[in-house]
Amino acid sequence: IEKAREKAETSSYWANWWKVYGLGQIGSLEGVVFDNWKQVDAIPAEAKLLGYSMDFGFTNDPTTLMAIYKMDNELYIDELLYRTNMTNNDIGNFMKSINITRPYDIVADSAEPKSIEELRRQGFNIQPASKGSDSIKIGIDILKRYQMNITKQSTNTIKELRAYQWEKDRDGKLTGKPIDHSNHAIDAIRYFALNKLNNRPSGKYATIRV
Repeated sequence: IEKAREKAETSSYWANWWKVYGLGQIGSLEGVVFDNWKQVDAIPAEAKLLGYSMDFGFTNDPTTLMAIYKMDNELYIDELLYRTNMTNNDIGNFMKSINITRPYDIVADSAEPKSIEELRRQGFNIQPASKGSDSIKIGIDILKRYQMNITKQSTNTIKELRAYQWEKDRDGKLTGKPIDHSNHAIDAIRYFALNKLNNRPSGKYATIRV
């Protein structure tokens, strides 16, 4: 975090990142990827649980687990896990501790097939994200169709959304490609969008809620 202070002097992205992560302030919306979200106190009782999403990490990057709900064509998102040094066994034990069992769909990063298989053998209904050409852009475009409501306890997700910006070229013009940094919760949400919100069926158990 301290190293980002120097970068903030020469880059608008890092200036915004330092403002959010270094100073704990609300970042600038200039060039931000998502402006279709707001903070809410809690998930409404009437919201329907669609499933869960996960991005794997370990030493430097956190493992994230998000719960995705829907009500009145708006998404409600709750951050359940954002932690480093989690083994697959740790992840499985954590999900069991919060009563995530086999009926519930979990979409995870397809770049970790071994982790997905180990969690599947622990009894979870986990599936790889449907990545492909332009999957980052497609996932972002899908999420932009919805108003996203983020619970106030999802502090890391909120920080990511405030700092997540489009890359700029040397002339300062937006490239249409997001900066690949501070996006672990966002990636998890995007994986879910690719599998479950991309105009395809949400699965047999998508309407079950805890």
